[in-house]
Amino acid sequence: MAAIRIISQGDKRREMPAEPGRKLITTLQSAGFYLPAICGERGTCGKCRIRVREGSLPVTSADQACLSQIQLEAGYRLACAALPKGDICIEVFETGEGNFSVVNSFEQEEEPSRGLEETFFPLKKSAQSYACRLVPDRALSYSELRETSKLADAQGRTFTLPAGGSAPAAGGEGHETFRVYREQGRVLRISGEAGPVYVAAIDIGTTTLAMALLDLGTGKIVRRFSAVNRQREFGGDVISRIQRANGGDLPALSKSIREQISGGIAVLCNEASVETGDIRKIAVTGNTTMLHLLLGLSCQTLGQAPFTPVTMDMVSLQYREIFDGDLSCETVILPGISTYVGADITSGLLFAGIYAGTETAVFMDIGTNGEMALAYNGNILCAATAAGPAFEGGNIRWGTGSVPGAISQVRFMNGAFEYTTIGGKPPEGICGSGVVDIVYQGLKNNIILANGRFNKEILPASEIFLAKTGDNRDIVFCQKDVRELQLGKSAIRSGLDALLNHAGLGYGDIKTLYIAGGFGFNLNPESGAGIGLLPEALRSKVSLIGNSALGGTIKYLLNPDYEKTLVQIAGQSEEFSLPSDKYFNNNFIKNTALTGTDEQTLGGGPHGT
Repeated sequence: MAAIRIISQGDKRREMPAEPGRKLITTLQSAGFYLPAICGERGTCGKCRIRVREGSLPVTSADQACLSQIQLEAGYRLACAALPKGDICIEVFETGEGNFSVVNSFEQEEEPSRGLEETFFPLKKSAQSYACRLVPDRALSYSELRETSKLADAQGRTFTLPAGGSAPAAGGEGHETFRVYREQGRVLRISGEAGPVYVAAIDIGTTTLAMALLDLGTGKIVRRFSAVNRQREFGGDVISRIQRANGGDLPALSKSIREQISGGIAVLCNEASVETGDIRKIAVTGNTTMLHLLLGLSCQTLGQAPFTPVTMDMVSLQYREIFDGDLSCETVILPGISTYVGADITSGLLFAGIYAGTETAVFMDIGTNGEMALAYNGNILCAATAAGPAFEGGNIRWGTGSVPGAISQVRFMNGAFEYTTIGGKPPEGICGSGVVDIVYQGLKNNIILANGRFNKEILPASEIFLAKTGDNRDIVFCQKDVRELQLGKSAIRSGLDALLNHAGLGYGDIKTLYIAGGFGFNLNPESGAGIGLLPEALRSKVSLIGNSALGGTIKYLLNPDYEKTLVQIAGQSEEFSLPSDKYFNNNFIKNTALTGTDEQTLGGGPHGT
């Protein structure tokens, strides 16, 4: 059998067998190497690059499509297309995603939990169980019993059996009084002294994972943790992961996110000098596919009409049922609306506060999965559209996530494109907000035409030069990149227009346009409106609210009464199917045009413009 020798980051070296007919990326992933395959191993994203140092790998059609001739000659190949047949030595690169700049911030008013109560429990000699004395009207959960066990430990140390072996006489007062912290009657923490009660919020995104550790007593976020969702090695979008799950990889997908969350909890606690067992409750949000993968639920019917999920309800379980570690606290999965409008939107709507129907507003989370909601007249109309990965740097030749060195802002000045990178680091690629800026600046300066084509009179070359990497490679923006953005832009704009048209509303009826998520947080509204992603009429009404999914989850943890609100939001929301909507389909091609005007005519009612 052929052998693969690997040189990875830090000049680490490993050797493993290469099974005949097995893709190189599969061999590397099974050995613990992380290579993003956001195209679902179709050989189109080019993110799983490796370099052959010794031996050879045949050049495939995928290699030719994604890599330059110079790169091919230098030994670069795509691991998802490579089938090793002989001994080779390869170099595996650092992806940069370990430093992914995940948006886990949002505007938050710190306030103590409205549900946390402190009572006192004096130790007494009694044969009646501690559980019954604490909560006489119901049975305790396992996590509550573990806390209650602290009382037995304390009293066991206080009282000792006499030499004759008889038990202590009942009825005397104990030596200690314990504080009991409860939320809606549920025992969270028992301690001999005052102290914080910790809870954790988790947002599982398709691309990123964001977590926060909170002190319920103050409402303060003690620590944050964020990372790229390592399931990207199975595919960059939900469809790819559904296909992989249905093809036998569900256990691997579940294990990947569970281990990452367990690791994130450990990091949060270590940085805050908190014992992991001190976390009393965890709440998790995410889109429907991510939550199915977390719970290990079948995805067989998520990807085919009528797109039936196993559950959309709020789920309560014990941490140990799915995670490793010494935690035994309650873990709550927040409720969603539909297969493609999940709990992340429910919690986002809670955070934005547009569920009460006080104003007509639009909520949009722009990313690989473009979800949106229109709140009007006490109704919530939701939709999801497959925007594609361009807004997160996917399927862009030099696209990358929000990592240090990603070109995030672009301006055309003095005949050249000037840029700003995340963290001020040397340029390594282009993230989504940079892609939008490039197209807008190109359109504004007649370098890119409204139909998306390069203006050959001004730009004879087939690509736009932006910068050089540290190893002297050209970072460029090509014609195909414009097309990718046009498709994503049209999906979002056509979806918004279709929602308004169905409700009989126009742009003038909207009071606020909330834009959530990582891409939205970095979006320049001028650029977004300039290419027609957003209506010009709504540009001044844009509110960038950051990670509203995590913010809404925290809002729920700080006020358990919001459980009813979340269920209410999910129950009152109506899903609107864009793929079957004639208006959406008729205008999709039209909306691929790069235009900042509001020429689109909305119909459907007296408010149409």
